[in-house]
This record gives sequence, structure tokens and C-alpha cells, in this order.
Amino acid sequence: MKNALLAVPLLAAGVLAAACSSSSTSTATPASSPSGASSASAAATGAASASAGATGSGAAASGTPACTSADLKISLGGGAGAGMSQNHVGLQFTNVGSASCALYGYPGVSWVAGADGHQVGAAATRQADPTGSAEKTVTLAPGALASAPIDLVDAAAIPPAQCKPVPVRGLRVYPPGEKAALFLSLPTTSGGYGECSLTTTNPTLFIGYVQAGVQPGGGDAG
Repeated sequence: MKNALLAVPLLAAGVLAAACSSSSTSTATPASSPSGASSASAAATGAASASAGATGSGAAASGTPACTSADLKISLGGGAGAGMSQNHVGLQFTNVGSASCALYGYPGVSWVAGADGHQVGAAATRQADPTGSAEKTVTLAPGALASAPIDLVDAAAIPPAQCKPVPVRGLRVYPPGEKAALFLSLPTTSGGYGECSLTTTNPTLFIGYVQAGVQPGGGDAG
């Protein structure tokens, strides 16, 4: 049973990011976000938890500069879609800049709430690729898209004794290697996604590393 993913605005800011590099590269060609994808991005202000930090330098071995937060627009799309207790979609990064840039590694993602954009629950738990593949540097031409698989757990599926409901406004996202956050508006209704407080031991977000293109599966948020 799923609650529909909706939309709104935010804030956020600086977080530490560990640098990584890779000799493997892949290139994404310009592509439009699939229909039904929810999109929104903004520069962030305020303080943020270091636990939400991303990893990866984003720089390609060829010398292509890393994508900055200002180069990117974020949205949801692709993936298998709604399951029994979570939604399997893709956190998409589109290059809205005028030059090619590169991404490598895991984004930093967390739910946020309130006018101050404070973090709700733990930052997204990193998950390995089920095929066993390793991270690769993804080079994005202007207009091209890359995505990281993201699983959004329905808090209603977690026993109330283990999950104190907390309404959220959306996702704070740090692109790999970046200290400036983007915001994806994704408010919840009662019993919906991301509503466990910091006291829960159950993760409500899982994130994979950035890959070229849309996540396979054809699903979308909702």
C-alpha cells in the first residue's frame, strides 16, 4: 500500500564530503526526465548534519571537472516503482550547465522538516549494486542525465513503537563531492514516507551510487 509522493520548497547547507576517484568512466547523452517524474532543486542555506554528506570527487580521469550543485537539477524517475512497503525509484541529476561535468560515487540524502529544514531520521543508508558492479565516473554532457537508485520506505509499514511519526518537507541532497545541498520537495501525509523520528532504529532511505541514465524498470514516483 503506498501513499502518493507529492511536492513543495526548502533550505539546507554545508556538509563534509570525502573525495574519491575512479579510472572507469561512462558517458551519459542528453535526455529528458521521464514523464511523471517529480522535479525541484535549489541552492541550500543553513546548517546540515555531517551524516548526510556525499562521497566521491565527481571528477573524471580525463580531466572533466566535477559537477557542482549549481550545475545540476534533481528529480525522481525510473526504477521499479511502488512495492509492498517502499518505492524503488531513481534520484536523477540533470546537467543544466553549459559544459560537460562528471559525477562519481554516492549522493548524501536525508529527510528534512520544519521551517529550519532540520534533518528527520538518519541519512540514507548506502546500498551496493545488486549485480556487484563498482562505481564509475559518469560524464554528463549539457542536458544529460544520471541517476542513483533510491528506496523510500513507507513509515506506515514500521510498527508504531519503533517509528514516531514526523511529517517531512522533502529530501536534502548533496551531489557526490559537494558541500552545497539541493532540495527535492516531497512532503508527506500522515503515515507516509520518511516520517520516523531520529529515535527509530529502522532506516527509511536507501541510496546507491550514481550511474549513467535513468534507473531501469520504467516506474516513477507515486
